[in-house]
Amino acid sequence: MRSLKNHLSVILPLFILLFSLQFTFLMEKIVKNYETKLTQDYSIVVVASKPLSKAVVKSRISGIKSLEEISSKKILDRLKGNISSKNISLLKIALPKFYSIKLKAFPSIQEIERIKKELLASGFITKVETFSKTHNKIYRMFQALKNTSLIFSVLIVIISLFLMFKQMKIWLLEHKDRMAIMTLFGAPFWMKSAVLYRLVVVDSFISTALVGVFFIFFPKFDNVKDFTSSLNITIPKFNLVHDTGILLGISLLFSLFIVTIVIRKMNKE
Repeated sequence: MRSLKNHLSVILPLFILLFSLQFTFLMEKIVKNYETKLTQDYSIVVVASKPLSKAVVKSRISGIKSLEEISSKKILDRLKGNISSKNISLLKIALPKFYSIKLKAFPSIQEIERIKKELLASGFITKVETFSKTHNKIYRMFQALKNTSLIFSVLIVIISLFLMFKQMKIWLLEHKDRMAIMTLFGAPFWMKSAVLYRLVVVDSFISTALVGVFFIFFPKFDNVKDFTSSLNITIPKFNLVHDTGILLGISLLFSLFIVTIVIRKMNKE
């Protein structure tokens, strides 16, 4: 029972640490996927006094994915019943050209302003509509989500670090006599600390497995599916090999580092 309690006191902070990190990674992927969707839908509308080509626009700004002309046919069709075909032809020539510009990536607020200035500075583009009000709201929302998840992870790491240090000290006190005897017999550092290292390695595997199980099955619940569907977002699948490997590596580095620091500090004292 005591051994189980010792394990749980390490598994719990490790689980919280790995959970917060995986949650942050997940939020980054969700935001990135959502940005990709928005990029596909988002476009800048420009009014030009002469025909444009992608090469011409690309010479002004980088990151252009496509340039498409917006047909004025619908507008002219509405006027056909009111004016003559000759005037329609003249109007078609006189009308400015409308274009839709799509970008490769979702731009920042500063990039939007820069793009607008560069396009207007060309001389042949008379108006640029970036839908800045809607864009700025969405961009700030993304930044808030990223910053919140980052702050959350930093706080969790600090708390987990404190709990791990505390538990390692308790473990060392329990094994202090055994380690002192081994020191008298000239045992090397790794041999004296082998039991503690083995414990944290086992707990690292258990914590990683628990986090993996949670993130594999949680998105499959109907309530979660309905919620994400209503927000038009997709939760990326947990990659059993890649994600597990990263979490296990972090867990092992984190726990082994703390054990080493605590043991060396105890030996100095």
